[in-house]
Amino acid sequence: MTRIRFRFARYDSLKNISHLDMMRLFQRALRRSGLPLVFSEGYNPHLRFNLAAPMPVNVTASEEYGEVFLAQEVTPDQFISALTEQLPKGLIVTGAFGVDRDEPSLPALVSAALYRAKPVAEPGCRVEPKDYREALERLLARQELLVPKTSKKRKKKEQVNVRPYIFEAYFKDAEDDRSLELYMLLQSGSRGGVSPFVVIEQLKKELRSDCNHKAHWELHREKLYQEQNQFLQPLSEGM
Repeated sequence: MTRIRFRFARYDSLKNISHLDMMRLFQRALRRSGLPLVFSEGYNPHLRFNLAAPMPVNVTASEEYGEVFLAQEVTPDQFISALTEQLPKGLIVTGAFGVDRDEPSLPALVSAALYRAKPVAEPGCRVEPKDYREALERLLARQELLVPKTSKKRKKKEQVNVRPYIFEAYFKDAEDDRSLELYMLLQSGSRGGVSPFVVIEQLKKELRSDCNHKAHWELHREKLYQEQNQFLQPLSEGM
């Protein structure tokens, strides 16, 4: 038995599907691929397959990871070719590599995610960089960002402080000098985290211009990170 991890990108045509649908899409593609798949034992066997981290709906991505167990050794090129033939447009496998069978699962590795978000003004409005920069400064200066979240244990909504989950956030000038790109390094994974959409909603509350407040956002997930020796390192083939 062997274990393959693969890297993939998701583009606009598939950005509106949920994490559960992404899982189903990959599972169907793998079953059709002819690869020697491995299933769990028991009365309800399931494919030994994982994605590293759920992707929010309406978010594209360029460096996501998945993994699958195979009954026989397959080269990375063979794996990429077999899986690519079964995937729809908008989902591209960009790499594959073997890992030790005893390595931690992919979801257990993820500690953070880097997002790039671009505000797009409504017709008749402009994105004012100064307003956004000042709003972000006010947001990051706050000690608490309380948002309602449903507790899994208590089955009710509680106010949770998500400020500690924002590791870093900053604006970078885009190619168009009238626009901005917001980069957010956010905690993610089994220890909890915050959605980029929650951070953007909190940012909107700090905006003092109605025109800026109404802008919609285009989001892209750049990378996933794991914690190594108290530092964050991008997930890669060396993980």
